[in-house]
Amino acid sequence: MIRLPFLFVPGLAALLLAPPAGAESLYKCTGEKGAVSIQSEPCPKGMTQVWKRDTAPDPEPTPEARAAQAAAAEAEAARAAEAARLANLERLAEQLAREEQARAAAAAAPAERPATKSECTLAHDFQDATRDMDWLELTQSQRERIRSWVIRTCRDPDAPVAPVTETTGT
Repeated sequence: MIRLPFLFVPGLAALLLAPPAGAESLYKCTGEKGAVSIQSEPCPKGMTQVWKRDTAPDPEPTPEARAAQAAAAEAEAARAAEAARLANLERLAEQLAREEQARAAAAAAPAERPATKSECTLAHDFQDATRDMDWLELTQSQRERIRSWVIRTCRDPDAPVAPVTETTGT
């Protein structure tokens, strides 16, 4: 059996129970008017110490912990990159679908074109509109010219052309 000197045991216990080197203590102090403060120095006169706590800095991470943190960060970065890639692919697929819908709509558009008026119908509409505008005060000659223009516009291009004779008004 090994005998340790009598003073060695209490000294060893004091070292084990003492805060580590570089550790600080925190003090909670209250003042007369209920003011509370937590500070790293003992309470000044006029304040009451509520408690004292020894603090120790966090230990340095081990090489294994650092490696695990690096691996976790790398895995998170890979996950974020994959999520961004999938989101980009989804956006591209949506854009292609919209473009395909636009192409299909454009291809179907000629069959769905709104009805347009022929040149003949437009000419008749013009003749009717001028006839209804009394304030124009068209002469008989002007009315005849509009009428002959409507006839020329509505003529069947395959029909034989009849000579146009101008009427003179007296």
